[in-house]
Amino acid sequence: MLIPPRPVVLAAMAVRRRLHRLIDAPIPAELTLYELTNGVAATQVVAAFAELGLADALADGPLRAEDLATRLDADSAAVLRLARAAAAFDLCTVDHRGRVALRRHGRVLRSDHPMSMRDWAMFMGLRSTTAAWAGLAGSVRTGEGAFRRELGKPIWEWFADHPDAARTFDAAMLRSTELNVGSIVAALSCPPHATVCDVGGGVGALLAGVLDAHPDVTGILVDSASVLAEAAGYLDARGLSGRVTPVAADMFVQIPARTDLYLLKDVLHDWDDGRCALILRNLAEAMPVGSRVVLVEQLQHPTRADAIAPTADLQMLTQTDGGRQRSLGELHELLRAAGLTPTGHAHATMHALVEATR
Repeated sequence: MLIPPRPVVLAAMAVRRRLHRLIDAPIPAELTLYELTNGVAATQVVAAFAELGLADALADGPLRAEDLATRLDADSAAVLRLARAAAAFDLCTVDHRGRVALRRHGRVLRSDHPMSMRDWAMFMGLRSTTAAWAGLAGSVRTGEGAFRRELGKPIWEWFADHPDAARTFDAAMLRSTELNVGSIVAALSCPPHATVCDVGGGVGALLAGVLDAHPDVTGILVDSASVLAEAAGYLDARGLSGRVTPVAADMFVQIPARTDLYLLKDVLHDWDDGRCALILRNLAEAMPVGSRVVLVEQLQHPTRADAIAPTADLQMLTQTDGGRQRSLGELHELLRAAGLTPTGHAHATMHALVEATR
């Protein structure tokens, strides 16, 4: 399934916002604000719908709440209560006989849907994610991330101590890349017969997309040894293990790969400027003269808001220590400080591809 280009997506979302304002005009402002403050309920309803597997259970057609509860090994009265709330958010319908049926948004929570958002919904509903978001006001007061303050340690350390939550997070990040990889690869200029290095690439979803689109290209995947162990199975299932060289490394210490093209997708937005500078300096030291790096990031203009980047920016403020979405100019400054020369940028649906060379 093709995702529309970013300008089309943003334009459509802007039209939707204007229509919402028009529809909301006769509604008292306090009622509208009441609905906005119930956003936490919406997130948890979607997350519970996903976690419990309601969409999968309803894949073959409507079910009475009692039968749905039996399939889910859940309480039938509570299932009906959840379904009624989910119907208010257009995930499903509940008819006069108590039968529950999926609607368009609910179908995207099926685990087998080609554009499934189930893993992402479950991540956003995690107690850790919610707790960090609840600390947003404190982060605005101090400028410091909320996760450490609310949960006692940085997000990466917390996930190391909570493997179930870490698996949910990893699945959400993988799914996020898989949903966007087509538009990223379409916007990426990849020379023939190149070797492409994905730095911090997880199990290799972006690299796999590049290799699928360019059969003459080979890859290098740089990440921690534990992540690369998981990547082996993912790449083997994609039939790509023979075209990818795994390199275990800490990008804050060294990036031991000399090649033609380097990719960093959603890496810099996790870190403050100092840590980003260290990553890029290590990258510059590894890069041969004439090689290219492409930063795949969501751009946040300093004074303009769109429907995507500002929320992602606050996600970074609440969940990380110093991470944020940056403007094109800010990314250029980081690249130049590392001795790299920005050479242009392109847009995918959700991201910008910011290029530089050495």
